[in-house]
This record gives sequence, structure tokens and C-alpha cells, in this order.
Amino acid sequence: MNTLYIDRSPWRILLTKALGRVTRSAYFAPFSPLRFASIPDPPLPLNTWVRVRNHMCGICGSDLHQIFLDADLRVAPLALPATRRIYLGHEMVGEVVEVGSEVRDIKVGDRVVRWGRGDDCLARGERDLCPPCQRGHRVLCERASEPRDHIPIGGGFGDSFIAPASSLVRVPDTLTDEQAIFTEPLAVAIHAVWRRRPRPGERVCVIGCGTIGYLLMQVLAYVEPRCDITAVAEFPWQAELARQFGASHTFLAREDGYARVAEITGARLYEGVRGNRMLIGGFDVVYDVVGIPATLENALRWTRAGGTVVLVGVYLHPMHIDLTPVWYQEVNLIGAIGHDVVQRQGRRISTFELAMEWMAQGHVQVEPLLTHRFPLEDFRAALEVALDKRDRRSIKVAFVMH
Repeated sequence: MNTLYIDRSPWRILLTKALGRVTRSAYFAPFSPLRFASIPDPPLPLNTWVRVRNHMCGICGSDLHQIFLDADLRVAPLALPATRRIYLGHEMVGEVVEVGSEVRDIKVGDRVVRWGRGDDCLARGERDLCPPCQRGHRVLCERASEPRDHIPIGGGFGDSFIAPASSLVRVPDTLTDEQAIFTEPLAVAIHAVWRRRPRPGERVCVIGCGTIGYLLMQVLAYVEPRCDITAVAEFPWQAELARQFGASHTFLAREDGYARVAEITGARLYEGVRGNRMLIGGFDVVYDVVGIPATLENALRWTRAGGTVVLVGVYLHPMHIDLTPVWYQEVNLIGAIGHDVVQRQGRRISTFELAMEWMAQGHVQVEPLLTHRFPLEDFRAALEVALDKRDRRSIKVAFVMH
């Protein structure tokens, strides 16, 4: 198989991080952790595993964090053990080409998307599921960091991979490959909205106009069409697209956000010394899809007393921010990670299944979000474009395998 992976060699990481301060080319150099290699196709290690030939795979923000070593070793997730080799790409769609003898729900020829990393209870074949896996929120599996005999080999950034069948979900014929690669990010957006669903008439704000942000806006508009959505974008073209996806108000990150929030919500703006500013009133719910210190601090101050901030964005560095709104205004700060199982119209359904249903039914439009496609061999150009929102106007950049 041809595949892209991260080699977690300490000397590669340290050298690349040092030279990366001077030039981005360091991240693609022969000494960097990012490797493009052809390796022998591994056999299926268990009868519950399958082999998938990839069709397409989207580039996710988490992939970019890993490739460009955007993480601090002091953050909590990096205290957990990890394999030496990290295969990249999870927003994939592919065709099953081999199945183990004990696989029942997936057959050769099925198109599938990847549910998870292949390290939760079900993927391990455990019968006694941990509490998160019992609930269906397998991303929070309590056994995910424990040693295991077999690990998935290959990922979406490659022509094939092997994984437990339980880590895959069948794709209905009603979805195209181009839609299917959005299943995982849409499932993430649905889960984020379910962490604090808006009520009729509430004012909500989405900070960040990338793939997850645009999907989140569409989920909000569909689930509660009577809520009022504000989107915060970095560039004017992003704000224009946000309005197409349901935002009633938009403003740019470079604008005076405090003044704009006061104007939109009727909040009162107060100013103290040294540029210290505070709103009384504000949004009922803020979804921070960026998640950097500046956006999270703004989100907490832009939320009314008793309101909620849902932290969706990934930032792998310690933060130094003002948390006083959490107690002074009793602002609820909650996180959202991955996908889940939710209650919807009397059904208990995974957000993966819900995502595929809503795309097939036309409730969520993903076609405008797929802005660029590249063959896997042009991975450097694809990654550069994925980073360049201003000039290339990229949203979702995808690898096409055939």
C-alpha cells in the first residue's frame, strides 16, 4: 500500500520543529516526521477485520495539527501512550475488498466510512463495554489507551488500509463519494449542537467559518429554524457563504466584535482600564469552532449570564485566558469531541447515521464545501492549499485515489 504517516521519532520532531520556525519546507524534508511510503499489504490479523480500498479522503484540521507539529507536549492528551507510527486520514470513503470470516454486517463491494480509530471497546472485541461505549460515544472509550495486540495499518491518506469491521459504517447508495467524506465532520457538528441545542428565539453564535463551522450552521438552521444565527469569519468570502448556510448576521474577526455583539444582541458594553471590556447580555449559546485563546476568551465574554459556550475547536497548547465569566456570570463552558448517539424524533441514532440521512435528504448541503481535489502524490500541494484560506479560498481539500 502507498500511504502517508507520521513517524513519531523524537529527533525528527525536534529537528523539524526547530527548522520549521524558519521555513515551512522543513515539514516536507527527508528528515521530517511526515513520510510517504510504499509498504507491503499486511494480512488481516483477525477474522473480524476487513481491508478497504480508498476512493477519497478529506483533509481535517487534526491532520494539519499533526503534520505541522502544532502541539505542546504538556497538554493532557499527549500524556497518553501512542503508537510510534500514526497513519493519517479519517474523513474517508472506500470500498471493502476483503473481509474476515466472522464479519457479518459488511461484505466485499460495500462502500464504507470510518467510524473511529479502531481502539474502542467494540473495535477491540470487548464484550464488557466501558460506560462511554455503552452510551455510544465511542470516542471517549476508557480503554482506548490500553495496549492491544493488533492496530489498524494504513489510513485515509493512502490507497488502502486494514481495520476492525466494527470501526466502519456502510454508506448508502443515495450518497456520492463526495458527500460520504463529509459524514464524519457532519457527525461531529451534530454532536456539538446536541451538547447544547438552541431553543426557539435564542441567539446563537458560531465562531469560525471552516468545514465544521459551516456544517454546524446548517444543523442549527435545520434543527431549530427559529433561532437567530451569527457567524464570525476571518475573510469576507467566508462571511458571504455563512449567510447562504443560515446565518442572519456576520462580522469579521478583525472588526470590533464587542460592539457588533452588543448591536446584534442588545447587550450593554462596558469598558475598564487597559482595554478591558465586558458585555452584560449577549448570546444564549456560542459555538467556538476555532478554539484558540482569543476566540474562547471572547466567547465567554460574549455570552449572557447563564448561557453556554460549546468548545469545538482543537488547540493543543496550554491556555492563559480569563475564566471569570464562568463564575461571575455563571456561563457554562462545555466541550464537544467526535460523534455520539443522540435522541431524535423518538429514535436513538448515531450521529453518523443521522449525518448520512440528512445529506441524502438534502437538509445539509456539502457540495459547495469541497473546494479542491488532489491525487495523493501531490500531498504537499494539497496541504499547502488546505492552509491557505485567504488566497486559495479553501474549505475542504480532498485526496482522490482513483
